[in-house]
Amino acid sequence: PQHTSSFLPSIPQTAFCIMGRQADRRSIGGRRGFFREVGSCLAEAVRLRVRYETPDENGETRAERNERFDEADKTPEIETPEDWQYLLDWFWDIHSARSHGFNGPNPMSLTDIANWSAMTGNQLLREEVAIIRQIDAAYVEAVGVEMMERMERAKAKPTG
Repeated sequence: PQHTSSFLPSIPQTAFCIMGRQADRRSIGGRRGFFREVGSCLAEAVRLRVRYETPDENGETRAERNERFDEADKTPEIETPEDWQYLLDWFWDIHSARSHGFNGPNPMSLTDIANWSAMTGNQLLREEVAIIRQIDAAYVEAVGVEMMERMERAKAKPTG
């Protein structure tokens, strides 16, 4: 089903609430600050997903390794506000067509997002575009960290 986010502007500014915090034009950061906070929450969920669900050089994820060593409690629950799940769904959909370079995934361009929007018919608000780009920056950074850690493990591994 096609999702259009045009319902957002019709909701009174004081009706937005994430993690118990109200956001309106009078709050610190106002509407933009609120959407930045939503983006931060979703970006953290993506960071955790990359950290705990990316297979290592042996094909095992951190979550699987924690489970194998009876330390599943060390794997955090990845929770996202249900009202904003569609943004993560959109991110992963756009991500599926992402290009990669020698240093890992390339950041999504505005053109990538606009083309996806045109192809799917999903109309994005500028705040949603900003959130998707914020999520993407967190993803690219988290993948970079994972790649560096993998390289460090490979250097530390005894040869022979």
